[in-house]
Amino acid sequence: MYKKVILSFFVSASFLLAQEKAYDVKSAIIEFNIVAEDSASKDYSKGKTKLYFKDFGTLELSDSTMMQRYFNDIEEERVVTKIENSKMYTVDFENEVIFSSNLAFDEEGSSRLILNKENLTNMGAKFVGIEKILGYDCEVWQLGDDRIWSYKGVALKQISKSSSGMKIVEAKIANFNIDIKDDKFRLPKYPVKQMDEMISNVEEEGEF
Repeated sequence: MYKKVILSFFVSASFLLAQEKAYDVKSAIIEFNIVAEDSASKDYSKGKTKLYFKDFGTLELSDSTMMQRYFNDIEEERVVTKIENSKMYTVDFENEVIFSSNLAFDEEGSSRLILNKENLTNMGAKFVGIEKILGYDCEVWQLGDDRIWSYKGVALKQISKSSSGMKIVEAKIANFNIDIKDDKFRLPKYPVKQMDEMISNVEEEGEF
């Protein structure tokens, strides 16, 4: 469950066009705290994520460690996702494999959506004002039940409310326009499996 929490935030927060920069800042190292609670039960997810990107977001990696309580069971898991140009890599530490997939493109040739004023407005978001997060002036946008604090296209905070509960993702450390060593984007030496090939194999196995 919490994998969706992490990925839904970071994929939506990174937002990239195939030929354009994802952010209005060249590079960053950001550490987030994540908390998601179910209002109808005692279930929750909480943890931390480190986000690294450079070249305005064409190379990006998120490294998350989450603890989840679900039906009185507590699980801890690490999720690492890397985006490089139009490819996404997700590390499965339990099975020691890396899943590779192509980012989907829409009719305008976009692989991800840039988190800027034009796109947010087109999505129906309303500009609320300017607030500081960690000393950075962030544009605050209300999109349905979600509130997003964006600094130069980087979401430093997001609060999402739904009938099942609330999720808060907030940066606790953020450093921009800094040199980042290549080893921050290095993945484990696991075999890489293409997601489209796996889906094709499953479909073939299901045929009679």
